Amino acid sequence: MKKAKLNSAVVNAVELSTSRVEFIDNAIGYEIQVIEMENLYNKDRASLTKLLVENIALAMTPEPSYKEWIYIHGLFRTGICQATGMENDSFDKNIWDNITKRLESDFDLVKPSSPKEKTIQKSEQRLKIESMTDAELLANGKHSELGKRQEKRDKNAEKLENDSKKEFTKDFKTSMENLSKNEFAFACWINSNLNDLREQFLESQS
Repeated sequence: MKKAKLNSAVVNAVELSTSRVEFIDNAIGYEIQVIEMENLYNKDRASLTKLLVENIALAMTPEPSYKEWIYIHGLFRTGICQATGMENDSFDKNIWDNITKRLESDFDLVKPSSPKEKTIQKSEQRLKIESMTDAELLANGKHSELGKRQEKRDKNAEKLENDSKKEFTKDFKTSMENLSKNEFAFACWINSNLNDLREQFLESQS
């Protein structure tokens, strides 16, 4: 079988094993034979088509990454187009589209979402969840999201309380400093009677 020249830099970029590169090479050889049959449908052509799809599936592995899918597609297309003179667009329309349909129907292999598409999907999902009420989250069984939301609320409430305490402490310190400067005797009296004032306050709260 004729060996296609593969771009080693591309192969290394996605870290394809030697066996996976060989599967692509095999598929290229099978496809070239199919093309040479001039679209005559017969058992040999059908068998070769089945073999080339199987080899593409083996090259992909059961869970290919988006990057692997794109590069395997590119390696296969380059091999066919260089050997036949076919244009890339013609390859994608007349060959690759049929192969991807077979990959899905025969092996449950579909093109993974791109990183950008995944980011968009996650953002849309997050916006959808954030727009849901607590009751809707509960009704949809999203207990984890409900727990995260409550945890966030608790943290925000704690932060507000701590900020309020810091602000009060700052203001109180300034007030006591001014009182000590302007009404020293009164300030001394308050300091001497703190315990009594505390007891009065506690009694008023009971």
